[in-house]
Amino acid sequence: MAGAIHLACGRVDALLREAREPTKWLSAGELQRLGSMRSSRRRGQFVAARWQARRLLASVFGGSPADWPLDAAPDSPPTLPARSDLHLSISHSADWTACAVSFEAVGLDIETPRPDRDIEGLAQVCCTPGEVALMQAAPDGEAFFYSLWTAKEAWLKRRREWMAPSRLRQLELRPGGFDARTWSAPGWSLALCGSGKVRWSSDEPTSRRCWEMRDEAASPA
Repeated sequence: MAGAIHLACGRVDALLREAREPTKWLSAGELQRLGSMRSSRRRGQFVAARWQARRLLASVFGGSPADWPLDAAPDSPPTLPARSDLHLSISHSADWTACAVSFEAVGLDIETPRPDRDIEGLAQVCCTPGEVALMQAAPDGEAFFYSLWTAKEAWLKRRREWMAPSRLRQLELRPGGFDARTWSAPGWSLALCGSGKVRWSSDEPTSRRCWEMRDEAASPA
């Protein structure tokens, strides 16, 4: 299993139906974070994502989901106190949540397209002129934009960096390579940055792109 990235993606509502009595399996730190959330939707996303992570860990490495306690530092990805050799990345957007686990640093981002988003305006903020030109020439321009956006966020998550617009513009993606991989399906777009073969916990979406990342500012990860 070394060298593989295990990836899960699912609906929040379906995961919540499984994740019963979260007070019995969430860690003290997670319960503290959950208690600070005022939005019921945000609370649901949090519980669903933490259950999904535990379920993925149990399916890959054994045990039950409750056997996998997670730490929950504010504004940081979850960590496994008993398995410092494993790296987790979690992302959620609207009705969807995703999780990746690997023996190496990994970054994951999922976004749900919204009809009220100004795609052209966002592209000017977070994309380079070359990327904007590629997006405008693509037959699926909106899906292409979400691939760019999620890949950049996943790249920065892997490096544990803040996602300032100026930093996003220091990243330039070109088709080809394996610095980032993106998938699209009805309702979501997802990007993964990490080394290794990707093993989906469900069927892999057929709409996939692979990217080379050029980073003006960063030293090697």
